[in-house]
Amino acid sequence: MKISVLQETLKQQLDYLQKIVPNKPQLPILSSIFLEAKSNKLILAATDLYLGMRASSVVEVKENGSLVVDGDTFRSLISSLSPGKINLELKEAVLYINQGKTTAKLSCQSAEEYPKFPQVTGDNFNLNVADLEKINNLTVFASSNDQTRPVLTSLLMDFSEKGLLVIGTDGFRLASFNLKQLNFSFKQNLLVPAKAISELLRIARQGQVDEVLVVVSNELKQLLFKVGSVDFFVRLIEGDFPPYQKIIPPSFKLTAEMDSDEFLSQLKRAQIFARETSNIVRFSFKKTKEESSLMIKAISPSFGEYNSEIPVEIKTDLSDQEVEGLQIAFNALYLIDFINAVHSEKISISINESLKPARFIGQNNKDYFYISMPFRVNE
Repeated sequence: MKISVLQETLKQQLDYLQKIVPNKPQLPILSSIFLEAKSNKLILAATDLYLGMRASSVVEVKENGSLVVDGDTFRSLISSLSPGKINLELKEAVLYINQGKTTAKLSCQSAEEYPKFPQVTGDNFNLNVADLEKINNLTVFASSNDQTRPVLTSLLMDFSEKGLLVIGTDGFRLASFNLKQLNFSFKQNLLVPAKAISELLRIARQGQVDEVLVVVSNELKQLLFKVGSVDFFVRLIEGDFPPYQKIIPPSFKLTAEMDSDEFLSQLKRAQIFARETSNIVRFSFKKTKEESSLMIKAISPSFGEYNSEIPVEIKTDLSDQEVEGLQIAFNALYLIDFINAVHSEKISISINESLKPARFIGQNNKDYFYISMPFRVNE
């Protein structure tokens, strides 16, 4: 292999691949990057066997060839070079990298040892990057990072002629977003790794594209996302997604609407006192003919107690006395995540009882809701 390529071009392609190269790979070769020069293109690829990426760019190819080189070392070296032309040449399992008076030599492995990327074919559709951004912002944060329960690290994506329903849950909270403006010629449920959606959005932003082509391969249990000059391969997660419909209450006894910014400020202050108690904050309500309010309380065994009160608008058929008897406790960080995601001027909380799931909705997005499981607290 012998090529000339602009440092800026090569650095951009390596930036696409940076989060795919695993720090602790299942196989040693997976910490490397695959390079192939063919015709007038340079193809770079990386995979951790669950996510894979292949990026191509137009370069000056003087001699075709392929190799595998350590990913971290190669990317760090290319990033450190100055903008302008770089010459790469493979000689006897050594990659020579030359720019001006700088020359570096990197040991290489045979490209034959690197995992091959599959041919992904099947149902396909275009996904707007603006919709992808909404999916990422509104649902990914509610999924789990616990790799011992892989199903909870995924998003359930339900495709039908009625739209795309996306669900994320970690077992303690749930986010549901329905893109009703979309419609599909096929009906299918897919479990897509949540981190793949975040990575896809990063690639789309870097590539400054407006649309992503999505190909679904049922046979391979994979998705292929085509983002400009980048192919992003995602292995679907197999398993049974939790029966989320069962935890969503069909109705609520009380709904309270409040100013989002004020609620967020009070939650952040309460969370300071709740750090010792798993970030648990307590809610109670007060309702009279003149006004209604939400009381927020957090107790620190070491430092003291925090109490605040914010005005709310309450809708309920309960008596004033029954309203004041309702108390419920949440992880403050879960609610802060929700408020930061919806960016709504007003939000509402709907509850039934102290240990039943509660629903949170943003005023400006009726196709999205958030469920948080309450916590039992001892008085």
